[in-house]
Amino acid sequence: MYFIYVLVVAVAVLTILAALALVFGSSNSEKPRSLWFLSAAIGEMVWAVSIAVFLSLGTGEVDEAVAPWLVKGIYIGAILMDSSIMGYVSWKYKWGKYLTTAFLIAGLILTVIFAYDPSVLYSEIVLGSDGPRVMIDMSRGFYVAYGIYFSLLIPAFCLSLIYRIRHTSNKKTQMGYIFFLIGLAIAGGLSAVFDLFMPPMRYDLIWVGPLAIGLIILGFYFAILKFKMVSMNSAWLKVLSVIVIFSAALIVYLLLFHVVFSALFKVANPSFQVILLNFIMIAIVLALVPAISEIISLTRSLIMTKQIDLPYIVKKISTLNPKNLGLKDVSGFLAEHMHFEYVGFIINDKYQASGETKIPFEVVQRISKLPAPARGIWQNTEKLGVAAKEYSISRVALMTDANGNPIGQMVFGEPSTKSKLEHKDLVETAMIVNLIETMVEDGRRSKSKAN
Repeated sequence: MYFIYVLVVAVAVLTILAALALVFGSSNSEKPRSLWFLSAAIGEMVWAVSIAVFLSLGTGEVDEAVAPWLVKGIYIGAILMDSSIMGYVSWKYKWGKYLTTAFLIAGLILTVIFAYDPSVLYSEIVLGSDGPRVMIDMSRGFYVAYGIYFSLLIPAFCLSLIYRIRHTSNKKTQMGYIFFLIGLAIAGGLSAVFDLFMPPMRYDLIWVGPLAIGLIILGFYFAILKFKMVSMNSAWLKVLSVIVIFSAALIVYLLLFHVVFSALFKVANPSFQVILLNFIMIAIVLALVPAISEIISLTRSLIMTKQIDLPYIVKKISTLNPKNLGLKDVSGFLAEHMHFEYVGFIINDKYQASGETKIPFEVVQRISKLPAPARGIWQNTEKLGVAAKEYSISRVALMTDANGNPIGQMVFGEPSTKSKLEHKDLVETAMIVNLIETMVEDGRRSKSKAN
């Protein structure tokens, strides 16, 4: 089976998994609608797998025997899929029930006629070196009726979805349905071109339709999760959702790889060695993702000289062990990423800081005796006199425990990239001070319990 057909089958399997997750994750009131989604996924799988297997047939006796059944799966599966999509988007409304029922009955009539007498659709199934193809017989009129059926059905469920969007008050749900509408319109257009108009002339591209529809169904499932349209509370549903989303992303990557590879090297299908190398490179990239993410975060924090990268600082500080909190190392890290000349700690009249900036003991004592602020954390450094300017002290923050008792101070040097701190800088700095004082207090409690 060609590589692209494997992707078609993989997408079909994932649509079934996504639909099952949606059924079991839906509330009792939404479960009937979710069953329509499952029915559409089953139809998509029958349609997609039938196409993938049919296009992979050879010229053997078994191939000739299964070919008619696969052709039935192609055309009946598409009817089941699209009529079920109609039910999913419109069954809630009274007119939607009538419209869905009408399309179901019409689809059932087409299915019975084709299943009873396949010659109404095609005159011959050709299996040869040029690839399998179905010789569409336009003279019987069935294929025209089949085309008209889908030419009405696709706009019908798109218009029904527009109606549903306009009558949905929840903004997030609206966004999910808008994504589904855009996707269905695009995939429906591709299916009309490659699976309705082109087959009488060229049959080898009918895989485009099921691949496009399958990816849109998976994309809509992602929108369902993103916009909280369904609650996935069960652990196994969350695991299944992760598998579906991750696998869908992998398939999209492999599809892009196939398109680029075919365009560059003029080869219809990459060799097994190329595919294997591609998977190995994916594994290497995934293994390097944490390191790459850390490097990007570190680089961004260092080059953001005009502002504090608060998320990165909080993430790094939160990983420290309060029992063995190395304040000298912490002071160096904070000075570098908060963009101060230095950051020091005064705990029990003892000054700790990395770097070359040293504050004499008598100045440390004067800082320790600064009065507590009436509000906030910032103490009045004017009482230090010339010492504040001599040792480049711009700010002193009082650290307190949960009861408001002083446990230490943080001394900040002059900003290294600004002439003065803005209000936003002070707020973010205060948040970091609160985080540090919490860790210092937790470390003290841990040590007291150990003693």
